[in-house]
Amino acid sequence: MRRGLGIVALLVCSLGGALPAVRAAVTPATAPLCVPRLTAPPVGLAVTSTAPVKNHPRVADITFRSRALNGPVHANVLLPTGYDAPANAGRRYPVLYLLHGHGGNHTDWISHDADKIVGDVPVIVVMPDGGYDGWYSDWYGTDVDGHVPAPAPGWEAFHIRELIPWVDATYRTISDRRGRAIAGLSMGGFGAMSYAARHPDLFVAAGSFSGAVDIDFNYPLAGTITGTAANLPDRKQPDNCVWGDAVTNDIVWRDHNPTELSRNLSPLSVYLTSGNGRLGGYDTNPGPTTLGAQGIEAGVWVMTDSFDKALTAARVVHTFTRYGPGTHSWPYWVDDLRTWLPRMQAAFAHPPAAPPNVPFSFESSAAPFSVWEWTFTPHRDVAEMTYLRNVTSRGFDVSGSGLLSVVTAPLYRPGATYRVAGARSSVLTVAAGSDGRLRFDVDLGTAHAAQQYTFGPAAEQAFPHAAVAISLGG
Repeated sequence: MRRGLGIVALLVCSLGGALPAVRAAVTPATAPLCVPRLTAPPVGLAVTSTAPVKNHPRVADITFRSRALNGPVHANVLLPTGYDAPANAGRRYPVLYLLHGHGGNHTDWISHDADKIVGDVPVIVVMPDGGYDGWYSDWYGTDVDGHVPAPAPGWEAFHIRELIPWVDATYRTISDRRGRAIAGLSMGGFGAMSYAARHPDLFVAAGSFSGAVDIDFNYPLAGTITGTAANLPDRKQPDNCVWGDAVTNDIVWRDHNPTELSRNLSPLSVYLTSGNGRLGGYDTNPGPTTLGAQGIEAGVWVMTDSFDKALTAARVVHTFTRYGPGTHSWPYWVDDLRTWLPRMQAAFAHPPAAPPNVPFSFESSAAPFSVWEWTFTPHRDVAEMTYLRNVTSRGFDVSGSGLLSVVTAPLYRPGATYRVAGARSSVLTVAAGSDGRLRFDVDLGTAHAAQQYTFGPAAEQAFPHAAVAISLGG
């Protein structure tokens, strides 16, 4: 199923019956098929060429040299109507990052006339390459058989740390979350939601069109066979090291899985859509690939339903359009983009409330991680989630283990003294720095000795917990 999801595993997991989500709390082994990445991808982006795209006069094909990917990579950029007109010389535009599916590339959306679909909507559209099966992630490592050249691909580093800054430096953009949206189909739907969940402070709206938005569904069945099944249609070798082994490295899968990270999406306009895999209005002439397209969309339907339930449980406002009959194919994704564009424009015009004006919740296994101008650094020897709830200038709730170092957003009066209580120790007296930030540690008890293998509310509730309160005066 080239340029779609191309992953038979979704059909297997959707029809195979739900497996229990209980993990054994054991010391994990190294992913047996992978050589792990030891350092984060370096970043640095340079343009090597720019060429117009034939029959698409507003579109340029840009070739970069990316340090994160250790090689060349492309993006198509669609500029708005009248962008170069003298009357618009001072105008700034929002940006839509539009992602392709498994087996595709940066030309897919333009090949299906994305410029005509967007029409005169005043938005810059960036359509980057995401790799044949890059999965919009910095890979855990490379396969031991050596068929993926080292270093491991850094697709997230390319898109988030290289491409977004380059776009904002090159074009007249609205260069903050209020002017930035992301959407994609299939693997790109996963990418849009994973990036939005891992970096909610970068985007105001996210759309998934038939997206693989629950990669840990039916643990560990889908993950165990994904590497083989995903590349089977094109007879490519399986890539088993995007997130490592599905069993021993489940924490890595979870830390990229939109369904696991659903609470992170509360400050965004979130839109999901999927067919149910039955023949729909565009499937008037079924061919040999139609059965596969039906099966994949049936799996996507189940995954999107799982994500929908997780968003609802996390009280994240969102829209899930279940359009009924429809297969995993382009005519439906073209319709999805056309339907979603007004929602994107509405989010640009009236951005959902975001920190510091409203509380935020967030979970991550990274150490450190930064979001909404706060930085949290867990100190422990094993990988596990840090769970944050209701973070405001007045404090937050946190679950985890070990010591958590906190650098707040710049929300406090420089030089003023604040009381920090509820950190499992005596009340701290902390002076705000000249940057308006507080710096303190939260004691979450003895660090866990084993990597996290149990997830969900039960795991969060079982972790040591602290209710941190911040108030003026010392």
